[in-house]
Amino acid sequence: MTTAETPDTRAASAGGPLRGVKDIPYYQEGLPWVGPPMAYRKDPFGFHLRAYRKHGPIYRTRFRGRVYVVLAGLEANDFVWRNTEVWSYGATNTAFGEQLGSGHVTQLDGDPHKARRKTLKPAFGMEAIARYLPVMDRVIAGELKAIPGGRANLAEVFGPILLRVNSRTTFHAQLTDSMVATLEEFEWQFLFGTNLGRWRHLYYARPSYRRLKSQTFRIFRQLLAERAALESRPMDNFTALEDANREAGNPPLSQWEKENDLYLTLVAGIHNTANLLYWCLVYCASRPDWTARLRTELAAWSTEPFPGMQMFPLLKATIQEVMRLRPGAIVLPRHAGCDFDFGGYRIPAGTPVMHANTLVHFLEEVYEQPLEFHPERYLQGRSYPPKAIGFFGGGTHICLGMNVTNIHAPVALANVLRDYDVHFEESPSFEVRLAVGGNRMRANVPVQLVRRESGGVS
Repeated sequence: MTTAETPDTRAASAGGPLRGVKDIPYYQEGLPWVGPPMAYRKDPFGFHLRAYRKHGPIYRTRFRGRVYVVLAGLEANDFVWRNTEVWSYGATNTAFGEQLGSGHVTQLDGDPHKARRKTLKPAFGMEAIARYLPVMDRVIAGELKAIPGGRANLAEVFGPILLRVNSRTTFHAQLTDSMVATLEEFEWQFLFGTNLGRWRHLYYARPSYRRLKSQTFRIFRQLLAERAALESRPMDNFTALEDANREAGNPPLSQWEKENDLYLTLVAGIHNTANLLYWCLVYCASRPDWTARLRTELAAWSTEPFPGMQMFPLLKATIQEVMRLRPGAIVLPRHAGCDFDFGGYRIPAGTPVMHANTLVHFLEEVYEQPLEFHPERYLQGRSYPPKAIGFFGGGTHICLGMNVTNIHAPVALANVLRDYDVHFEESPSFEVRLAVGGNRMRANVPVQLVRRESGGVS
């Protein structure tokens, strides 16, 4: 499709009365009721792309047993991220408050959200994360070397490694293998439940999940107690949070607030980064020519001192391209907190909205051959519209852990590609099929990591 053929809402909103929700075109594939969710889970990117091509940047479809208004495309990204006050994040992200306690940053709105982000900034700013680059590099290298025989399920490799990295950097703690396994599984189970909508209550009520959550918070309390017993506080990002809270004139952090901050600094987001790394290696395996060039570049990899990502443009391009092709959140639910207008329609408060934040990744008028792994597109100063990438979301609620991923990902990928050949026992699938919810790869992708010699020969 050419740029001239791109759907445009300006014509729909130019003149004439605003239309209502029932006038928004409904997109369906297959049978009524069950067709749209089944088609979406089978081909999530294609489903919304086809809907967008047919109806433009606003349409309705059924998901999770209810009808959503879908906003998609560049214009939608700009609207959603620029008009933060339109959305009720408290209603959208209810599960975070239910499971982690009211006041979790993800479900706050307005001034309370701004204040919470401000106190969290010292732990999640780029400088606060980047100061640990040499430590991250050493921990990742050591964890990769410790994989027995180099044999592993690639889909399960990086979650535990990233937890170990966090325990040596943002929250200093001694984690046993049992602790790592429990914390990683809780993160998967908890986030899986947040994707289930109203059915989450049944999911979270399962005895197995309740035991897992109890074990997780018991670990949090143990780690905090061990920390409190130290003669001096570790100079890590958790301490930076405590200091920022005190400097803001707030009361000392409560036990719940400490547990919540511990979750954020130690556990939150590990699987989004792990998924990204998984797909980076799968796509690199599909382009031996690109991987060879990348390894040549990585021969100069060092973090002491770190020369900056400008010295590793191929590494940066690889990660950017995989972020585009395999985003962690394909769509994001929203809840209209007030009436708003978009594309000639009046959307009333309380309407369930689905923001297809990553649809732009697959538009031919934005990215040439958008379904192809072509990291070269990011070289030689090529740039794209600022709202054309939705990996981290946008606006004031942009992903808190964005800087963590932007540092963890290149360090981990550089260590793997520089030091190992990744041999897949079977050709990996590029198919993306979604269950009802989910955020971590649940697949068996056996690989062997074969150590490369210093000269780059395996």
